Amino acid sequence: MLDSDWIRQAGKHIVLLDGVMPDMDGLEVLSALRTYSNEKNLFVMMLTGRQDNQDVVKALELGADDYMTKPFHVEEVAARIKRLTLRT
Repeated sequence: MLDSDWIRQAGKHIVLLDGVMPDMDGLEVLSALRTYSNEKNLFVMMLTGRQDNQDVVKALELGADDYMTKPFHVEEVAARIKRLTLRT
């Protein structure tokens, strides 16, 4: 994902990021995303089963725009994505 060209393309991007992934931890990916020069055009929503408050705090400190813990309702995810799209 991080070596793909989409991240360098103009425009705004929303990334739905799982906190637990096979190759890299979601927090590691989030940290790497925030190093890109166009990172202000990247909106990151963490979706995870981790419910530890320390994980939530760490994600927000690293620049997550939103954080949702599983289980969640699709309608709530959609509403939060819509809210992110309305940011300037």
